[in-house]
Amino acid sequence: MTSLLWRRLVLLFLSATLAACSRPAIEEGQVLARVNGDEISIHQFNFAMAQAAVRPQTSADQAELLDKLIDRQLAIQQALEKKLDRRPEVMMRLEEARRDILADAYAKDLSAANLGPTSDDVAKYFREHPALFGERKIYRLREISLTNDTPALPEVQQRLDKKQDLSDVLAWLRQQPGAFTDQMVIRPAEQLPIEVAVRLHEVAPGEVIAFRLPRALVVYQIQSAEVVPLPWAAAAPVIKEHLKKQHDFESLNKVLAQLRSKAKIERKAGQS
Repeated sequence: MTSLLWRRLVLLFLSATLAACSRPAIEEGQVLARVNGDEISIHQFNFAMAQAAVRPQTSADQAELLDKLIDRQLAIQQALEKKLDRRPEVMMRLEEARRDILADAYAKDLSAANLGPTSDDVAKYFREHPALFGERKIYRLREISLTNDTPALPEVQQRLDKKQDLSDVLAWLRQQPGAFTDQMVIRPAEQLPIEVAVRLHEVAPGEVIAFRLPRALVVYQIQSAEVVPLPWAAAAPVIKEHLKKQHDFESLNKVLAQLRSKAKIERKAGQS
């Protein structure tokens, strides 16, 4: 069978079985392709669909995904033939991947057991964060950013703390070694770190405010701010998801701390 005919058959098969992404998967044992005798099942295909950064929508997209799975299987077969799975670095990577998957599976299992936030929790968060919802703003900002390894960063921080005019600070900074960014941006409140959004909410246009974020010093000068509230109906599901993730994170850390307290952990001398 020619590759062209095979591809057409694949397209016909996929269009008939998988075109509607909302439809349930076909029975798990069904085989989409065989590569030198090794099967690629509908289960594998559905998993690849779910993991794709952009979910395949059309029959052509799905056929392309199947082609990738076929190519992967060919590469796997060659790797096994060459016994690459026995190389120490490959064995280590396989084991590390297994460990990561198991740890992630435990976190997801713990999350599934956790109850989501109540409607009162969601409503309280909405009330307590007007800068993100009821009084949400879309900002036009001048954004200056210096990474933490910029030599001039401490001096810039001092000049800003002394309320030196931003134009003077930038004129001095341009004479110093090291790079920085200076750009005009539009940022809705929800696209800013929450501590930044809360503080900018209270700042008038023209004012300058600086933030030490984990990797950089970021300086904002508000050019304009338009109030565009996010209504409750749109905000509630976003808040619910955020609170669930936050609770899951805290719950996992709490459980791990308990497990650590009960575990027998032996460190090599000199390892803190």
